[in-house]
Amino acid sequence: MASTTEVLSRCVAGLNATATILLTIGYLRIRRGDRMGHGRVMAAAFVTSAIFLAVYLASKVHLWVALGRTNITYQPLEGSIWAQLTSLYYLILIPHVLLAIAVTPFIIRAVYLARAGRYEEHKKLTRWVFPVWYYVSVTGVIVWLFMEYSGSLAQVAQVTS
Repeated sequence: MASTTEVLSRCVAGLNATATILLTIGYLRIRRGDRMGHGRVMAAAFVTSAIFLAVYLASKVHLWVALGRTNITYQPLEGSIWAQLTSLYYLILIPHVLLAIAVTPFIIRAVYLARAGRYEEHKKLTRWVFPVWYYVSVTGVIVWLFMEYSGSLAQVAQVTS
């Protein structure tokens, strides 16, 4: 049976993957001129990302309560292909974290502008906000894949079970 740590980690990854799918659909809808469909799907992506944030923070609280720490360290099994990819992991993780923090207020602003009917301002802002949000969403899943399949998550899960 999966530990709480594993369940929360997988929920976070699933929410990130769902947001990625919704962002893709939203992008395709606006490219086809379907403003209403775009708005609905992007609202769903925003809500999914908000739920992601809540679950992510809950996972941090869980780690703190269970282990007295807030992060799972990347510790791939020695000799595995994942151990050889440690530099790549950090090359993905560091911009992922920094951009996730930086883009959040701009996503909120983009939603506000759209809801206010200020579409030209919304469009101008989302020309760079959307690719960053998309990058953060996709790399969130990739970071989870590294943690899940490197054995790093399982090592922590054994301690917290």
